[in-house]
Amino acid sequence: MNNPDKLSILLIEDDEDDYLITKRHINNIPDKEITLDWIPSFEEAKEALATSQHDICLIDYRLGENTGLELLQYAQEIKYRTPTIILTGQADYETDIESTEAGASDYLVKAEIDSRQLERTFRYTIKIKQAMEGLRQAKDNLETEVESRKQTEVELVAALNAAKIATLAKAEFFSNMSHEMRTPMHAILSYAELGASDINDTSKENLARYFSRITSSGERLMELITTLLNLTELDSGDREFDMQEADLLEIIQAVEADHASQLHDKSLTVKTHTEEAHYIAQLDTIQIMQVVNGIFDNAICYTPDKRQLTLSLTPDELSNSDGEAIAAITLSMSDQGVGVPEDELESIFDAFVQSTKTKTGAGGTGLGLSVCKKIIEGHHGRIWAENNAQGGATFSFTIPLVQTIFDNS
Repeated sequence: MNNPDKLSILLIEDDEDDYLITKRHINNIPDKEITLDWIPSFEEAKEALATSQHDICLIDYRLGENTGLELLQYAQEIKYRTPTIILTGQADYETDIESTEAGASDYLVKAEIDSRQLERTFRYTIKIKQAMEGLRQAKDNLETEVESRKQTEVELVAALNAAKIATLAKAEFFSNMSHEMRTPMHAILSYAELGASDINDTSKENLARYFSRITSSGERLMELITTLLNLTELDSGDREFDMQEADLLEIIQAVEADHASQLHDKSLTVKTHTEEAHYIAQLDTIQIMQVVNGIFDNAICYTPDKRQLTLSLTPDELSNSDGEAIAAITLSMSDQGVGVPEDELESIFDAFVQSTKTKTGAGGTGLGLSVCKKIIEGHHGRIWAENNAQGGATFSFTIPLVQTIFDNS
């Protein structure tokens, strides 16, 4: 859909009166050109889904002897990508859960539907659809990149194994990302509608609570979108690095200060080892701060309470394109967490991949370490992980002191 003011809607509804009511509400939506196609039966609906070119599909919960949930199951079987919204006669938690688990983007109560609600629902559904299409495009791009690297028989075998892991990881990522995005989006809409409907009757304290929930949910969405944009820009080469002299130790101290509350909540201490008072290098302060922040987040997240994190800064060396040794700095952060399986120490820096030891029911995007890797590579450095003999893992990166030596490489 290229024009957001033009929509094509498919309505699957076996009650003609409900169809006419829905049609009237849609016709009353201002400033939009909307076409509505009506399918009155379950069997006709299955045929329509197979050839549908609509922007949104509305499905009645009751379709004669069948249900809208059965139709959603069929839609998943044929890989129907149009966003679907369930129309139900009554609001209840069970219907909400069933509809979401069956693949519906949302559900609406017929008695509460009006033109304003439909317009708002259409608008947010289209936004989510566009976001998911962008994610699918990113998936296609990654698969194309994998294919291009299959040059030799050895590389082919390695690529096939990596592809199997990546496919499972990406499938889990899309599931997690869909959940992560839908949850705050529903919270924003719900509290906004609740505040709007109760604005004249509720207390200032309740309104403040509604706004607080909307803000926190919006910040969560912004965090997800920002992470995705960071990875996209780094992959495409659109992001420019602002290389200037900066003190890496000062960056570490600033990041540690930002995490003081998290460290306090888990009773964690940070022991820092340095050999010099300053560690000056040519770097992009904002980008390197993002990497250090990610390493801190990772260590705090997976280290049990009342443990110690050990951070060190040491002079080091790297090799340039001519094989010459150049001065560098290495930062290492050791935690006392669950560690990383040996065969995953490299793959955890790939996009959409998480360690099997750190996956949780809530899931995660698996993008943070991939972004860190891209930033460090942009600084002509290297980043890696290794397990500690006493338990836990150490995440390290090395960057050169001077970037200009790579200008002609």
